[in-house]
Amino acid sequence: MANIANGFLTINLNKNSRINKTIVEHIIQNLESNNLFIYAGECNGSYSEKNRTIDLIFNGKWSCDLCWEWFENEMSDKKNSKELMPEAKILLINSLISGGSYEYGAKYRDRVYKIEGSSKFKRYSHTKLKSSWPEIFGLISAYDLKNEESQTFGRDVEITLLEKDEKARYLFRVIGGVGELIVLINKRFQEVEFFSGNDYFKGHKSINKILKSLESGNLVHEEDPEEWFENAELVDDLIGENDEFFELIYN
Repeated sequence: MANIANGFLTINLNKNSRINKTIVEHIIQNLESNNLFIYAGECNGSYSEKNRTIDLIFNGKWSCDLCWEWFENEMSDKKNSKELMPEAKILLINSLISGGSYEYGAKYRDRVYKIEGSSKFKRYSHTKLKSSWPEIFGLISAYDLKNEESQTFGRDVEITLLEKDEKARYLFRVIGGVGELIVLINKRFQEVEFFSGNDYFKGHKSINKILKSLESGNLVHEEDPEEWFENAELVDDLIGENDEFFELIYN
């Protein structure tokens, strides 16, 4: 079985147009039985008459690229087969549509956005989920923390700067919902000098002791950060929903 992507869309119907509920139900029913939107899962659609919105949650195969292409095809003037009625096409074109997709822990997130009157999505891709830990701490300005200062980032990920030295080494503790780690960064060379994906060193705040223990062989790297089981999930919790890291790929 291929990987499963989680997709979501909100269709904001034009505020000045009369809404035909039959057309709205036609769109929802089509999507809830559309194979592109129900891969290894379900598509659930709901209509809010008060807010004039259609909200959709669905699943795609590997990604939701085929889902975005389906919408664009339905709104296009191409003379190929369409699954929606012409009235539904007009309703979608006149609507503002926004959403995205992701696979948690797979270093993949995207977003889509369509203005009223357009038949094409602007597509954005998250470009920082594959960043190294030295890069990530720079992206969120964690190097600016003071000794023993803590700050919460993203989805409740707490980062504490345990210690920094005059050679631009930074010892961080990172605690998230999926796990915690201790990491010693050499900022000057953008290197990880020590990494531990457990809480054994939770109270260990000495860069000097870690370096001496590594040199003597009393302390060894358990694993590389990228090989740590919870690494991708923790990075996603930390920066996955940060608007700054989505870049336009299709206009």
